[in-house]
Amino acid sequence: MSDVTAFNNCINVFWRQHEAELSRFLTSKTGDSEKAADLLQELFLRARAHSDSFCEMENPRAWLYRAARNLLIDGYRTTREFVELEEDTPLTDASSDVISTLDICLPETLQALPEDERWLIEESDLNRRPQQSLADELGITLTAFKSRLLRARKHLKETMTELCQIEADDTSPVCCYKKMN
Repeated sequence: MSDVTAFNNCINVFWRQHEAELSRFLTSKTGDSEKAADLLQELFLRARAHSDSFCEMENPRAWLYRAARNLLIDGYRTTREFVELEEDTPLTDASSDVISTLDICLPETLQALPEDERWLIEESDLNRRPQQSLADELGITLTAFKSRLLRARKHLKETMTELCQIEADDTSPVCCYKKMN
């Protein structure tokens, strides 16, 4: 039996065993049986794309569920709705005041941070260097880099809240500020 035939037998047997439960899973997450059917087809194609390793996986069912979750996430990302703003949208005086305050306060706040945190924020956020290259430069994993950057951003927010008298809410980085006397 050729490798291709062996794979086809393996994937077909496995697929028949788990197709219904995967379909229920996708339908429960999307709330739309047609969308779930499309995702199920895409999932099968992804399994076929991994033909060299699928049947040797320790737990192919877990792989399929992980791939299904990734498909769902990809779908959510592509269907997010964005509101287009007109290019001429004028800033209100209040918006202008907030931006001016932040523009003045950010450099001062960055200087108040420890050197390593300031470097992370400047290189990643302000200079827009790729996180992977920064992680490589530091000799750490991308996951470790992201954790450090998240802590640095949190510290920046706390410091800015204190030094610049900025208030934040859960939906946006800055909701308002207290005018300094």
